[in-house]
Amino acid sequence: MNRGETTASIVQDLHMCGIYGIALPAPARTVGAAGVAEVERQIASLRHRGPGDRHAVAAGSSLLATARLHVTDPEAASGPYVAAGGRVAATVNGQIWNHAELRALLAARGVAVPPGPDTAVVAPLYAELGLPGLARLRGMFALAIHDARTGETVLARDRFGIKPLYVQAGPPLRFASEASALPGGGGLDQEALADYLALGVVPAPRTLDRAIRKVCAGHALIVGPNGTRTVPLAPPLDSREDAFVSPGHIRETLRAAVRRHLMGDVPVGVFLSGGVDSAAIAALVGETGTPLRTFALSFPGEGRFDEGAAARRSAALLGAEHLETAMTSDALPDLLTGVMRGFGEPFGDSSALAVLALSRVAARHVTVVLTGTGADELFFGYRRYRLGRPIPALGSVAGLASALLPSSRRGPLGAAGALARKFAASAAEGDDGARYLERLAVVPAAWRARLTGTPEPAPVLARLRDAFSRSASFADGARAADLAVYLPDDLLAKEDRTTMACSLENRVPFLDDAVADLAGSLPARRHGPDKRLLREALRGVLPAELRRRRKHGFAVPVSEWMRGPQAGLVADLLLARDARVRGVLDAAAIDALVVAHAAGDDGLGAAVYALAALETSLRGASS
Repeated sequence: MNRGETTASIVQDLHMCGIYGIALPAPARTVGAAGVAEVERQIASLRHRGPGDRHAVAAGSSLLATARLHVTDPEAASGPYVAAGGRVAATVNGQIWNHAELRALLAARGVAVPPGPDTAVVAPLYAELGLPGLARLRGMFALAIHDARTGETVLARDRFGIKPLYVQAGPPLRFASEASALPGGGGLDQEALADYLALGVVPAPRTLDRAIRKVCAGHALIVGPNGTRTVPLAPPLDSREDAFVSPGHIRETLRAAVRRHLMGDVPVGVFLSGGVDSAAIAALVGETGTPLRTFALSFPGEGRFDEGAAARRSAALLGAEHLETAMTSDALPDLLTGVMRGFGEPFGDSSALAVLALSRVAARHVTVVLTGTGADELFFGYRRYRLGRPIPALGSVAGLASALLPSSRRGPLGAAGALARKFAASAAEGDDGARYLERLAVVPAAWRARLTGTPEPAPVLARLRDAFSRSASFADGARAADLAVYLPDDLLAKEDRTTMACSLENRVPFLDDAVADLAGSLPARRHGPDKRLLREALRGVLPAELRRRRKHGFAVPVSEWMRGPQAGLVADLLLARDARVRGVLDAAAIDALVVAHAAGDDGLGAAVYALAALETSLRGASS
């Protein structure tokens, strides 16, 4: 059962999933029976993340545990692994794409790497090279290392935050793949609540519970006898006006990335929308000879929300075995509860409902899914990037358009109305960071002030301003802001929790380091609007019809459902006198918001959903 050198103390097999661990400070020598019992208690809610084999290893005063969803080499041991005579132990969630290169590097230095899957390289790599060794990792991972030589515990996440990692300060120090596995109990973090109302998610490092923090994407958190420090492992993308990247170079780099992301010994599928990004991934999967299975969601009768026909057309042109799932308003209560259970914290992006519904179906057929996530950030695909800095006169025009255009998003004019409202609200702000926050905002600023009783801006605004301060143009700043906040804390968090809730692994080839470095080397001006450079790169990969498809956001008609067939759900969650959310936000403001939305203001649908998600999460936390 040993996962490396035999001098470490191996603890019994545990019914364990994801990663979980505890570390005691000096002078403790071992975690003891109480530590083992704690791990056994805390992992029950995580079994969905790793239904394969489960093991734990003790190194010094730590206990690290892992469970594996078998993707590569199902017969191999799954870790945790040890090195340095058992004094360094590591547990890893995810995949290391460059493990063969790292094994060769260590072998050249005379360091033995234990047999096993790709993650077996982490413990000896750190034992030999320390933090610079972790900076060499390329993949999607969250990891924990205990180094008994120094008494330090190192917690780290991949460059973009594809895999999650939560931590609760001790003693003892605890970490887990999901917040629900940690005891919490720190009380409500008001700054995190302010961020949640602004964005519908709580950006790292905060959670709503003051006792629980998230490790930031691309960083290592080191906790030891000399205190706690955070160290960046991955540099930010470096765009240069003089960089040269040809469409052909992008195409071949993406092609190689897709091949890397097919690593494994299990069935693979692709989540297919009607857009170009997921179609590109599907086409490149098909090139490899891997059976091409695609999965898509439809919203029958919901107008522009329904991409079912576009996805079917894409699948037909690509020769995929395609499975479509219909989602209707009847599914909202069950999916809302399922999403909040999977997160263990509030998550107000309603598209998580759709990804969970799709994941439940896909998991019956495949073990891994690939998506097109990350392309819009790296290749400047969002319309909000193109809006730029407002001209005062245009702000007035947007205000007039928002008043005249319909509020329902089912038709194209409604979509234009929603965009006009966002532009009008952001035009009133004084700097790029503040303007961009309002373009992203789930709850408009005026309503946030009513709900919280304060006009103070959300704390995340400082991070957005920092992103814009380091960027040459509005679009470059917006991309930097999205890579720092929206991508890791919304999009990637959504895909990880909803897929893993179904024991399904999600992979994102566009966020392969080689692809990201290429796309990131060019500023917005060199990419052109609407992912022009990427579309050029996909010549010969996608038929022209698919290459020319315009962007269509992955949205759920939840605003219409909550005003129509699921209005009762909203009343039960938000208007009940004993609703938890009425104890943390102004009850009269909640009532007014629900009434305004019910009267037909679709611009408040995202706000009502975010409050419903918050209430569902608070109820789950107290049950």
